[in-house]
Amino acid sequence: MTNVINNNYLISKKARDAVADVLGYEIEKLQIKPVSGGYSRNRRSVVGRDDTWVFVKEVDTTLLPNGGKEEKWWLKKDNLCVGALNKIAPEFVPEWSRLELGGHVLIMPAYIKEDGWLWQLPKYIKLQNKYIEAVLNVTKKLETVNFKDSEIKKMQLQTYFRDKIGYDEGFDQIIKSKTVRNKLLEKFVSLKNEYPESDQLKYDQVIILLNNKNEQKELKNIATNLTKQPNDCFGLCDVRSDNIAYNTNTGQIKLVDWNWASFTPNNFGSTEFLIDMARQGVDIKAWFNSINIELLVTLIGYWLKSCINKPLAPGNNLRDMQAISAANALSIYNLIK
Repeated sequence: MTNVINNNYLISKKARDAVADVLGYEIEKLQIKPVSGGYSRNRRSVVGRDDTWVFVKEVDTTLLPNGGKEEKWWLKKDNLCVGALNKIAPEFVPEWSRLELGGHVLIMPAYIKEDGWLWQLPKYIKLQNKYIEAVLNVTKKLETVNFKDSEIKKMQLQTYFRDKIGYDEGFDQIIKSKTVRNKLLEKFVSLKNEYPESDQLKYDQVIILLNNKNEQKELKNIATNLTKQPNDCFGLCDVRSDNIAYNTNTGQIKLVDWNWASFTPNNFGSTEFLIDMARQGVDIKAWFNSINIELLVTLIGYWLKSCINKPLAPGNNLRDMQAISAANALSIYNLIK
């Protein structure tokens, strides 16, 4: 775990008080540690002492419009999903979660490295393969989860994500707008200068795509088929290593950040996860059969359009992550087709 923060707490004094009440400790005896990864504007910390640690996510009203109304709903949905899944698939989610401070703070168990938990792709190839197989197994099992209609409505698990991505018209904007293409060309030329040389071929493939309208139209035609697929598979809809706790001792997987959970087409979770693995340098050819091709192509256009939007906050690197993910998705498609 990272060093203790003494002066610059990542969660507010009120949130620290709430955690102290939940844990039954005096606030002065708690340690606050930073959390890496993530792309939201929420405050996030690991808090505790001795053998008792929790993860805390706090809606930061200083950064968000409307008092963080949307982010509060995301915390509520996260809490509802963890509660519902604990009844039917407890092995895949935190054992408990609690909302505090009128829904501004979400608290759940922290899975720390001292207990064998890893929040990133393992370094060793053999362990990487076990990790990938374990995550893919979980995403496929989750696709078979069933909820009552009342639970679906309560958690808003309708077909949000396929429709958001499928009807996004990312390729339409690229095809029709020279301004969009120029912004993207500028973005990827910049990435070639800033990121490792090993990734430059992938950025070059995007640059070639941006200069080839026939290829853009071909990808658009493939992407339109995503909306014809049934939305009957439950998923996290944000399966990447930042949201996956992997126990190197037991092989167990815990997924967090359920605020985007939705019903999706088949292999939604495995596709986004494998793109994330490719982004981290893994050769994923062995798992190509777990990729939804129409989703893969749709995500190229979706991420390309999104990566030139304004940053969420100063220093936030979500837009670069979206651009790099688009490049990796295109590279995967070029290998599969």
